[in-house]
Amino acid sequence: MKVGTQILSIALLGALIGAGWLQWTAAPDASSKIPARKKSGATLVLVEPATLADDNVVVRAIGTGQARRAATIHAATAGEVVRVNFEAQQRVTKGAILLRLDDKHQRLAVRLAEVTLKEASRQLKRLEKLAPSGATSMARLETAQTTLESASLRLDQAKADLRDRTVYAPFNGIVGLTEIDVGDRITVDTPIAILDDRSYIKVAFNLPEEYAARATVGTLVVVYPRTMPDMKVEGAISATGSRIDPLTRSLKVEAEIVNTDDTLRPGTSFEVQLSFVGKSYPSVREVAVSWSRDGAYLWRVEGDRVKKVFVKNVHRDAGRILVDGPLKAGEMIVVEGVQGLRANQRVKTKLYDAESADTKKPPTIKSPS
Repeated sequence: MKVGTQILSIALLGALIGAGWLQWTAAPDASSKIPARKKSGATLVLVEPATLADDNVVVRAIGTGQARRAATIHAATAGEVVRVNFEAQQRVTKGAILLRLDDKHQRLAVRLAEVTLKEASRQLKRLEKLAPSGATSMARLETAQTTLESASLRLDQAKADLRDRTVYAPFNGIVGLTEIDVGDRITVDTPIAILDDRSYIKVAFNLPEEYAARATVGTLVVVYPRTMPDMKVEGAISATGSRIDPLTRSLKVEAEIVNTDDTLRPGTSFEVQLSFVGKSYPSVREVAVSWSRDGAYLWRVEGDRVKKVFVKNVHRDAGRILVDGPLKAGEMIVVEGVQGLRANQRVKTKLYDAESADTKKPPTIKSPS
């Protein structure tokens, strides 16, 4: 191909490319043909009035059961056991005989003291008859009176020693296991058995410091045995400590529950629940509260505009939050549509339908046939 022909071909190709470029740049922008979306003057939001609710706080703690009364039984004196009058888990009444020690010498001492007292009484009566006639001196009469008083005291002492040879139940209760048997020799330090009054169970637990002032005698409690979590037992606080423990920052509290059927045992662990009713606060739905660097806030409707209200969360329960802030009952709070709201923004409100929201179900997607 000649050089002139090549130059002519290149010039024609350049002219075609230039014409195409001019035609493309002169064409109107397709996007300009799409009409601009009109912005609405107000944003639709769902609102609900704030309501007042009490700050009901449920405090949970772990407690340990104790018998209403408990005593480790000991004998008042040493001796040989001649009779054990109880069995483990036997219910006894106050004054019932639990154990006897050998009391042969003590019975003899009582008899001797009785004879001595009888003789001293006879001698005093004889001298009292002789005294008016002057047949006896006043010194002898006074000595006889002292002898009688001494004999009476020795008899009381002998009877006390005899009584100490028998061990009695100090109160109504149930006796535990014992390792004592007939023929054993025991001392005053030998434990015979433990006696528990289980008609009531005392549950001891620690209450956090912030609730100490609310825990008073008579405050109702609910306890659940850890081994029987479905068993609910109601009771009341029977005693509280006098000071806060500086290590645990808690107050020692005792509650008393009825144990009529003797189901519960001392030493059982319990979950203790106490309900305290505090101040009333505005209650809003949890979804209405948002958070920022400045803290929690919500949107309150004032006329046809919204205002950001900062609040403090007091208590959360079952999808609602008690808040503390410049909010009154009945004021409309934005529940849905909080995203993108700005202070003083115009809104169009619609009342939130809680029942429809709770029963709303996702659409069912049918598989193609």
